[in-house]
Amino acid sequence: MSTLEVSNLNDGTTTVATTFVTGGSAKGYCLFNQSTPAINKSLNTSSLTDTSAGKGQINWTNAMSGGETAYSCVTSTLNVHASDAYVASLTSDRSNVTITASSWSFVSAYANASTAALFDPLHAMATAHGDLA
Repeated sequence: MSTLEVSNLNDGTTTVATTFVTGGSAKGYCLFNQSTPAINKSLNTSSLTDTSAGKGQINWTNAMSGGETAYSCVTSTLNVHASDAYVASLTSDRSNVTITASSWSFVSAYANASTAALFDPLHAMATAHGDLA
């Protein structure tokens, strides 16, 4: 394997340090359907685990550095219901599991004026930011 060492990148107009690119780039992402469950598109994602209704785990191919407190996930979910408006959320699940350097556990829920429940979203996304181990 060859190693290419550069301190700056230039696109012809703008020059940036490679540390800006490597430090600020997402280290993993997973676009998925938790209802099936299936990964639609991903980077640094080895698998998706369905642990129960509304709960799951994204498993990273390459671990994050420093464990659960050294990286964060930006999330989004969409599940359209034709007759009732509600807010849906995808967030880390710290209730009965430990988030590790190699996996991020999540819970997805919805709520409206009259009800709230866990659910498996048809469209969800999590993007990990931090350093790789």
